[in-house]
This record gives sequence, C-alpha cells and structure tokens, in this order.
Amino acid sequence: MTNRYDKIPDYKVIKSAMQQELTDKQIEYVESTIKRAALRNEHKAYINLDSFNPNQKIKLVQVLSNKGYQFEKNPNWAILIDL
Repeated sequence: MTNRYDKIPDYKVIKSAMQQELTDKQIEYVESTIKRAALRNEHKAYINLDSFNPNQKIKLVQVLSNKGYQFEKNPNWAILIDL
C-alpha cells in the first residue's frame, strides 16, 4: 500500500525544483547548444525552454545577459541567441 503513495514527490524535491537555480542538465544543454551553433558557423543558437520553470527562465536570461549575449526571447518557450 505504501508504493501507491511513493508517487507523490517529497516537499524538498518540489521546493528545490521551484527555486531559481538551473540544473546541471540544463546548463549542459545550453552550453552544448551554443557550442554546436558556433561550430556550425550559425549566427544564432536556439534554446528550447520547455524543461525550464519560470524562475529558471529568469535565471537563464540573467546569466546570458551577464555573459554579454544578445538575444531575442519568447519567455514562454524559447530564446534565440545572437552569436
């Protein structure tokens, strides 16, 4: 019977997911997307934001801005970075 309740996530897991910090997987995704676009000599890198919560989207925009990237963004689904 306890297995049935195991599907409910722990509070700490949910609270952590709601925080602004990017996960290692998200950071790797953004890094590889930018590097791949640069290696292909593309002038833009497309970052899909489906796996980012609203706070993580804000954090990503802050990080990219601090690193000097210029970009267009649709806050709901993607960022298009100028390279």
